[in-house]
Amino acid sequence: MISSYKNKAIFLDRDGTINNPVYRDNGVFSPRIFDDFSIYKDVKECIDFLVDNNFLIFIISNQPDISRKKMEMNQLEKMDNQIKDLFHVDDIYYSFDSDVHRDGTKKPSPKMLFDARKKWSIDFSKSYFIGDTLIDKKCAENAGVPFILISRKHNKDLDSENKINDLRQIKNFINIL
Repeated sequence: MISSYKNKAIFLDRDGTINNPVYRDNGVFSPRIFDDFSIYKDVKECIDFLVDNNFLIFIISNQPDISRKKMEMNQLEKMDNQIKDLFHVDDIYYSFDSDVHRDGTKKPSPKMLFDARKKWSIDFSKSYFIGDTLIDKKCAENAGVPFILISRKHNKDLDSENKINDLRQIKNFINIL
């Protein structure tokens, strides 16, 4: 049987992968206001390379602060607009679920990836998920998508079979065919 899924994709976590996390309450978190949103310098070159090699680009992110009423939707929209102004993104998938539950979308649930696969005809065997947490890794595993850990200042102690220290190293890690 021939698969109807033909496109290859890169799924990128947002906070800690694309943009700097915010340090508050003795932890590392997603920015809640646009003024705290800053994108890592290695993102654009990485995405340009991936787009040049025919990958679809998706952001997959948990944003529970929306449902918890700790972040306003207009702040998230400002962040999205900056991302879209700086580099190519085919689609953005957010989970606003506050907790993980059976039919929910919050990572490590693979639902956001499955939704993207259905909409964009994505072949997971030719795709990759890049993230900075074990939750991202579990989400990729739950979907059957190869995972690449991006090591940043906030997660230096994490390890994974596939690990990069700069998103521009993606060129050495993926099969562009």
